[in-house]
Amino acid sequence: MNFGDFQIPLLIAKKSINKGHVNLQIDRYAGVAFYVGDKGKVVTCRHIIQMVQDDEVLVGKCLVSNQILPISNIKEHPKFDFAMGVFPTTHKYSTFPIENVELSLGQDVRVFGFNNIGKVGENVEVKARLLKGYIVSISDKSDHPEAKSITELSFPSLKGFSGSPLVSTQTGQLVGMMFSNLESSIEVHSFMDVEENGDSFKEGIYRIIELGLAHPVKDIIEFMSELEK
Repeated sequence: MNFGDFQIPLLIAKKSINKGHVNLQIDRYAGVAFYVGDKGKVVTCRHIIQMVQDDEVLVGKCLVSNQILPISNIKEHPKFDFAMGVFPTTHKYSTFPIENVELSLGQDVRVFGFNNIGKVGENVEVKARLLKGYIVSISDKSDHPEAKSITELSFPSLKGFSGSPLVSTQTGQLVGMMFSNLESSIEVHSFMDVEENGDSFKEGIYRIIELGLAHPVKDIIEFMSELEK
């Protein structure tokens, strides 16, 4: 699978106007969007859209043609971390079938995204990374304020992976979209000590782990429907 046919990195550009002409200067990397329909329709995370300031523009970069264009017709979900827009590329692209698939614990999944390296001279540099793991938890209810339901993953969503499509390793089918992380901990070692006066205290050593969080595909379908009304 050529992930560059399915998704685009999102960048934020400074906007200036000179003699009526709008100039865009790429300032920083923001996240990921992926195609979900014709005419360049893409989806991503709402918190990426909210990073853009008044004098800035959100743009996407086609990984095949290197074409850089502003994201237009942006719609943010009023409650959840989800947004839609249009990347008006003329390049041919591919979309994942948007179907309500049943997820299972232990299901192998993978995600392709980018890490922000920063500016090298005048260029914003990103590094592509592929993460693989499995689903560790599925919940129809969510403690996260910006998610309707939750799919937890055995690997974290690295900084810059927000908006990346989560794909079944076995079928290549879309199963979710990365949007955040959940911290948890593992007790590595603990001991109890009792002093001569009878007081006791316990000391433990813990290792912090991060679980990636994704919107399941059933929620993506629902969010899209709500924004298209």
